[in-house]
Amino acid sequence: MKNKVIVMAVSIFLLCPFAAYSQQSSHAIEIGLGGSAINHTRNMVSDFHQTPGGDYVFTLEEKLLYGGVNLYSAYELKDWLYVDLQGTLGLARYYDSGSLTQGYSIMAGPGIQFRPFTGSEWVQPYLRIGLNYYHKNFPAYYFARFSGDVTKEAVWKAEDAWNKGMTFDVNDYLPLTAGIGVVGWLGERVGIRIGADYMRSLGSKGANFAAGTAGVVFRLGGKSKRRAPERVETVVEKVVEKEVVREVPVEKVKEVIKEVPYEMTLAELMDNVTFDFDKADITPGSMSVLDEVARVVTRFPERHFLICGHTDAKGDTAYNEKLSLARAKAVYDELIRRGVPDSMLCYRGFGKRTALVPSSADDDIRRGDRKVVIEQVTWEPLWNYLKNNL
Repeated sequence: MKNKVIVMAVSIFLLCPFAAYSQQSSHAIEIGLGGSAINHTRNMVSDFHQTPGGDYVFTLEEKLLYGGVNLYSAYELKDWLYVDLQGTLGLARYYDSGSLTQGYSIMAGPGIQFRPFTGSEWVQPYLRIGLNYYHKNFPAYYFARFSGDVTKEAVWKAEDAWNKGMTFDVNDYLPLTAGIGVVGWLGERVGIRIGADYMRSLGSKGANFAAGTAGVVFRLGGKSKRRAPERVETVVEKVVEKEVVREVPVEKVKEVIKEVPYEMTLAELMDNVTFDFDKADITPGSMSVLDEVARVVTRFPERHFLICGHTDAKGDTAYNEKLSLARAKAVYDELIRRGVPDSMLCYRGFGKRTALVPSSADDDIRRGDRKVVIEQVTWEPLWNYLKNNL
């Protein structure tokens, strides 16, 4: 009964963060399932006796590795910083009275991941530190007295790569974890995680050991890993035309300058900003587009821009007014978060007042009326009125 309670507690501990999670979160959550190889030594010394020649002999039986199942979850705080929860259920074979017996171990705990290479979207190496609770039901002796020693003075001792000197075995303790790993993404939502951790007991009792993990990881929410639309800048194109008059040794040079207005740039970008149906939540894929919108707007710090929310002609007028205002404010808030000064922006909701087609038109046509656009306000008295009457 105790073992079932422990397994249930670990599962709830790892999976409960996803119960209230929304796919529209700008911070990613990762869920993983994989296998583990745990290097935890189990020793058994038996058959201690004295030969007719007077020598003392014994049998040392040793098991090093055992496997397990690993559950993994992580939450993105920043591009380079994640918090995670990991749990491992291991199945270990050990010697009991000279015969192999099946045992188990359970390890679970939180950790912090540092992913310093933020420019790498598809391959993400990381460093990890954490603290675990470790429980096992099998012995892992590292020293003891010989059974059958008539002198009752001889002691045997075993060491491995992780444990030197006198290691005191206990079944429950808290090891500190340090590790490295890498997450390689096969697509927008699925990847492979490989990691290695070293566990060191915080107290004077408990064995030190290492573990390696590999498995599949799934990603929810977060910024899109797809390439954002190409950055559109104001373009100045210089065309040099040469006209040569042969009779007169004079060369005429004509320079033509063409400029793409930023209003066109903003209109094209805002076409890619979308919302969930009947909601004011900006879709995750639109966040990178708003990065570009913020860059374009901040290139003109002396200008003023009005963010306008619109709906189609279908539905209640008051409801559409409220929805269009909420969508315009959502874009406004995201641009402020990206460093656009508040003095440059204002927002309004126009509901279905500017709808170009009637509510009886096909949805594919009415979709053109459901939008958020950005307009420049050049008349200063109008801008002052808008800012003072939000």
